[in-house]
Amino acid sequence: MVLFNLLAIAGALISLWGTGRYMLEIGRGHTQPRLASWIAWGTANAVLMAVALLNHNTMAAAFNGVAALGNVSVLLLSAWKRAGERPSGATDWTCLGASGLCLAAIAAFPHMWCMDAILAMSANVLATWPTIQHAWRRPNEEAWQLFAANSGANAFGLVGVIASGGMILCNIAGPLISMVGNLALVLITVGRSWATNIVHEVQEEVAEVEQAAAAEVAEVKNLALQAVREVSATASPAYQAPAAQRQRQSYRPRVQPSRIPLGSTASG
Repeated sequence: MVLFNLLAIAGALISLWGTGRYMLEIGRGHTQPRLASWIAWGTANAVLMAVALLNHNTMAAAFNGVAALGNVSVLLLSAWKRAGERPSGATDWTCLGASGLCLAAIAAFPHMWCMDAILAMSANVLATWPTIQHAWRRPNEEAWQLFAANSGANAFGLVGVIASGGMILCNIAGPLISMVGNLALVLITVGRSWATNIVHEVQEEVAEVEQAAAAEVAEVKNLALQAVREVSATASPAYQAPAAQRQRQSYRPRVQPSRIPLGSTASG
């Protein structure tokens, strides 16, 4: 049992490390978080923490509470740095609506644990979807290290929570859905970054080939124009007249001098 508790604690520490790395990237301006996702994640983790507390599972409550604390920290830093994408569009507002529904459900029906857990899991999935879209369109603006750390952390947490409270949905909902969502984000972010870099390299190589081909075509055109000028010069009348004149001079008949002696007369 102690080993499983240590796994859950290790998972929580890894999650905090990943959140710290993510916040560092926000501070440097390299990452623009999808704020609607983080609001929904924070709400879902807070609701799951409350569900675990009502179900008397301290380990699950602590784990979900650490996750909620990390979500809130990211939101506070984003507000301070004025970073992140503001909620816009149906998907973002659906996330926020699901967050509000989770809070209303836990407040109105605190002892309907399964319903509250399912609503929180649904809010977590909806929260992950905008970040999946953002990671797909702009993978370089997402830090895959956070998602990888959270995936491993939630795997450790899931093992610890199961060991402490069993395979009950109210206990495992938080680490389970977070592990699946973060693993999906790791695959998308890393895969898209790799594919984007390959496409960029191919485009650069194509541009270099096009430039080299354009230079060769320009050189061939210059040589062709030079050859045309030389042919035109040799075929022009100004060039042919001196040659024709020299030819006429070379074939002019010579006049033979008279062989009759001067002063002599012809006999009659």
